[in-house]
Amino acid sequence: LPINYGAVLMSNQSDFCLPFDIMQAWKAGLLRKAMQPEPFIKIRSNIFVERKRRTETSPMVCHCTPPPPGAGKVGCGEDCYNRVMFYECISAHCPCGDQCSNQRFQKKHDEDHLRVIWTQERGFGIQTMAPIKKGSLVIEYRGEVISQNECHRRMKTIYKNNKNFYFLEYEKGEVVDACQKGTNARFVNHSCSPNSQIEKWFLNGEMSIGIFASQDIPAGTEISYDYNFSSFSGAQKQKCRCGAPNCRGYIGERISKSKDLPATGSGSSLAFASVSQLPSGRSGKKADARKRKAGRRKVNKVLLAL
Repeated sequence: LPINYGAVLMSNQSDFCLPFDIMQAWKAGLLRKAMQPEPFIKIRSNIFVERKRRTETSPMVCHCTPPPPGAGKVGCGEDCYNRVMFYECISAHCPCGDQCSNQRFQKKHDEDHLRVIWTQERGFGIQTMAPIKKGSLVIEYRGEVISQNECHRRMKTIYKNNKNFYFLEYEKGEVVDACQKGTNARFVNHSCSPNSQIEKWFLNGEMSIGIFASQDIPAGTEISYDYNFSSFSGAQKQKCRCGAPNCRGYIGERISKSKDLPATGSGSSLAFASVSQLPSGRSGKKADARKRKAGRRKVNKVLLAL
């Protein structure tokens, strides 16, 4: 090339666009080999970092009647005392034994029908390749159970330069940190019109947190739930990109300020949320399964600067 001709080439700009087939494949998330999430360690149960796992010395025992043998039915249905109170039955103590249908977390169902997809504006998400019935456990949310203080410490140190964070409130003063260890549940996106919801269940002295289908979900559908979090540190509302007809325009419901919760850096916000409580006891009367929905234990996501 002639001397200094490179400067001439650099000064002339021309528009460029990807070929149509590549662009369509990108929009459909078919090029996900080039878009893989950061690696993390898959775990089969929560890891308690700062304390020992609790065990229940007196398990809650329901009074369900086992179905007749060979009837093809299951026990512990919607009127099961434990189910209404969000307690999972323990197989060794449940009157229905192996026929109990209230042991979804313990049976650790297959999740091969779930795959991680790239959604562009909303990052990674989870899509089901098989239909899921309403009320079914889609996937369990696991991670390291840590205190709020440890959460703040990690935000200032090991997660200081992170762009994505995966936290969920466990119980008062504790959160589930799925940044380093967890399940693919951490990739489930927010939607203002979700097809799933988060539920907390008591299991042998500890909590199990799961994403449950709130409606029948067809194959090929992305899983979503409402994060419903509150933002602290005076941060701006985070724009919602769920695309639902009833989209609120932002994620969360309100903004609150707290002096004892630190800011997480430029453009970041620490969002934390409360959890509605379940009744601590039960009456001797038969529980009304319709009250289960009203008394559902809701979990709000602790979201940090996506």
